[in-house]
Amino acid sequence: MTYSASISFSGLETLKEQEMIASLPLKVNDRIAIPGPELSSAMQYLWQLQIFSDISVQQTDLDQHKIALKFSVKELPILDKVIFAGNKNFDNDELRRKTGLVTGKKIGQQELLTAVNKIEKLYAGKGYLTAGSEFRLQENGKNHVNALFTITEGSKVSIEKITFHGNDAFSQKKLRGVFNETHQNSWWRKIFGSPKLDTDKFNDDKNLIVEFYRNNGYRDARVLRDAISYTNDKKGLFLDIYLDEGQKYYIGNITWTGNTKDFATTEILNTTFKFKKGDTYNAKLIQERLNFSQDNADVSSLYLDRGYLSFKAKLDEKVIKPNTVDLDISLREGEPFQLNTINIEGNAKTKDHVIRRELYTVPGDMFSRKNVVRSIRELSMLNYFDPEQITPDIQPNPENNTVDLTYNVSEKQTDTFNTSVGYSSTGFTGALGLTFSNFSLKDIFNRDAYQPLPHGDGQKLGFQWQFGSDNYNTLSLSFTEPWAFGTPTAVGFSVFDTHSAYIYNSDGVTPTVMDQYGSTISIGRRLTWPDDYFSANLKLKYLHTTGGLLSLYASQVNSPNQADEYSVTQTFARNSIDSPIYPRKGSKNSISGELAGGPLPGTVDFYKVIGSSSWFFPITKKLVWNISTQHGYLGTFTNNDYIPYTDFFYYGRKWHVNAAYCAIEGV
Repeated sequence: MTYSASISFSGLETLKEQEMIASLPLKVNDRIAIPGPELSSAMQYLWQLQIFSDISVQQTDLDQHKIALKFSVKELPILDKVIFAGNKNFDNDELRRKTGLVTGKKIGQQELLTAVNKIEKLYAGKGYLTAGSEFRLQENGKNHVNALFTITEGSKVSIEKITFHGNDAFSQKKLRGVFNETHQNSWWRKIFGSPKLDTDKFNDDKNLIVEFYRNNGYRDARVLRDAISYTNDKKGLFLDIYLDEGQKYYIGNITWTGNTKDFATTEILNTTFKFKKGDTYNAKLIQERLNFSQDNADVSSLYLDRGYLSFKAKLDEKVIKPNTVDLDISLREGEPFQLNTINIEGNAKTKDHVIRRELYTVPGDMFSRKNVVRSIRELSMLNYFDPEQITPDIQPNPENNTVDLTYNVSEKQTDTFNTSVGYSSTGFTGALGLTFSNFSLKDIFNRDAYQPLPHGDGQKLGFQWQFGSDNYNTLSLSFTEPWAFGTPTAVGFSVFDTHSAYIYNSDGVTPTVMDQYGSTISIGRRLTWPDDYFSANLKLKYLHTTGGLLSLYASQVNSPNQADEYSVTQTFARNSIDSPIYPRKGSKNSISGELAGGPLPGTVDFYKVIGSSSWFFPITKKLVWNISTQHGYLGTFTNNDYIPYTDFFYYGRKWHVNAAYCAIEGV
């Protein structure tokens, strides 16, 4: 048996020899076999330290079965600085973060090669596919180096053409349209910027191609590979994508097991699932109709809307040759869960009761996913919170079949202040406006609540002042309580005073001067019929007008100088949009009728009917189609009735002194 009589190191520059000897798993006077595992284990340990670029060992035989071991090492250099050259499109800090190199630590060849790859990938991801990078180490004292990366950026490469291979079921144009971010060049894209290849986004788009095929029956479709070739000037590229479409599949037999409830019979499940034998296989639609669909008309909703929070549906697809897929769906129904506590987190400004009165989830009720989704919609419609940050935290308690529900919200700025001033040929114009959309009248005498004004009760207080030299000046004050008498009843009022002068006479020179003051009182109520998206509103208005009175039929020469208007307006509306700012789906519809004079007091007599409708349809994740239409009719009781021209219809940049108008637009 051989013993290690001594162990030593050579080549150490920053490390101490005694510390290295002490850390070795092989010690002096240990038994050692040559060859044997002891020496291999010591060498492996030194390599794993990752502080040496070269390691070797020399053995010297001594008397009486003893040997001396000498490890010759070369330490990795310490990185002092990372330097970049040739980079114009990315700054040094961004490149340094991307490489992940840390100064003050030892640096190895592999880390530098990895840094080069990261730099080239960063450039390729932004369209610089021909960009290259190389490194060089600069000596900076004993065993210290600077790493210099020289970058050749080249120019951005545009995608000139995308070609699919192996596509028999769908055309080139159809498949190119599936891509979200990767597009080929065209005459109109050259105007706004030629398309560039982002490798990460391209990988996402390839996944979209596979998903598209699977949603059109091609269950086994896959992307085999892709290839890139360049134009002669290296400024354009050709992208070739090779596909294996596979067989087109159709739905075979659909089997349900585990359904024991009366509301989930096999017939009801098939009706809800909406697939039948012979339908084209669609992976996405199968999952939506089984687990979650936007219209809440899926199989899981049958259970989750009745409290069965632990419901699970397991899908087993069996391929039956040549082109059929049988669906075996096993259901685990579980037990119904009851709502226990409803908590709210993140509302630093809005008071709890303002949020709770909007919720469709009430402690003691059975859990319902539909009610949770509706509650999120109602909180979003308040416009007090970031709609993307409204998230429910559902915590089941299986031991007693209850569930704790927390709504997490993030307050956003709701109060607005606007001011403007300008100068034109008519003089100075300007505006000053204050709107507090989450005001608290109850705390108006609470000094601690002024931040800068009392807030949190959901009331709306507004003040507006607009002026335009001598031709326009208006002041208005308004207040609305959206939840009066502890019920979903909105009560509000406004007062205003306006002076205006417009050229509306036949000579086109003499201005028509009109002074108005008045007030409105309104009361509105949310309805539960025909459904709970409906509301009704009644508004009473008094308006005193001096000047500016027109008639539909009679001569303007005989128009009175003053008039008093007493009117009542009844409005019925239905609003089912999903967001007050950027709606993606739903609709807003309303019809209103206004009566002034007639059986009411006053010297202004007319009737007006207005109907409007706006519908939102999601086309893609980022594109929404909006169709809007508005119609109106204005009539008087006699030919000698005069009306303030502010009551006429206004569309575009002209006053319409006719009895009806129609406006239709699409976005």
